[in-house]
Amino acid sequence: MRIHVPHRTLLAAATAVLALTLTACGGDGTASGTAGGADAKASTGAPVDADAAKTPAADAEAGSSAAPAGGKAPQAQGSARKTGGGSAEGSADNTPEYAYRHPCAMKQLSLTVRKDGTRRVIEVANTGASACGLDLLPAVDLGRADDADRSDNLHPLVPGGLGGPDHALLAGGKAYAVLDLTPGGGGEDVDEMHVLVSPSHMPNAETRAFGLGSGLQVSAPRLGLYRGTVAEAVASMRQADTTQQ
Repeated sequence: MRIHVPHRTLLAAATAVLALTLTACGGDGTASGTAGGADAKASTGAPVDADAAKTPAADAEAGSSAAPAGGKAPQAQGSARKTGGGSAEGSADNTPEYAYRHPCAMKQLSLTVRKDGTRRVIEVANTGASACGLDLLPAVDLGRADDADRSDNLHPLVPGGLGGPDHALLAGGKAYAVLDLTPGGGGEDVDEMHVLVSPSHMPNAETRAFGLGSGLQVSAPRLGLYRGTVAEAVASMRQADTTQQ
């Protein structure tokens, strides 16, 4: 006995079977395709691009820890310049501001006295590596070399109204003070002068003695302030009007 099945029913059934077959074969098509592609490359010996396997997160992490081209980070370089630059140049140690805070020591100075007519030019040179501060003028007295007691020695006149900061003496620089003996009749008989370069900063043991020659009589000698040139020192000496203590 034959059963008659309508064509429409057969067509619907065939369509359903085809849909089930496609679903079973390709439902995980994307993942299978990726794995298959990698397996194919490995099995055929084709080169694998290592960079392609990196993730964006890995790239970001590597970039944050890597040093910039050229070596040290900018912050470290800046710190090194600041530390090294100050020591190499030494500019901070050779300014008037530094000198005001660091009085001169005799070991960093040289002292000479030279004759200029009736005057004696006192020259102080800074032979050290940094600036230092001198008193506004040296302490000077005049007497005899054979007299051990200097309490009665002659003291010069100096400019009155002294005040202000020390005289800044930069490294390699010189300061001048001029003493005018103003010799004349009736003065005291002296043959030696004593100089203490910076009396408020140095002990009396740093006093230096200089011969003046024999037969010299001196009255009312005058001493000026430290200046950067001899001419300026002479101008200061001419303003002396008060006995130095």
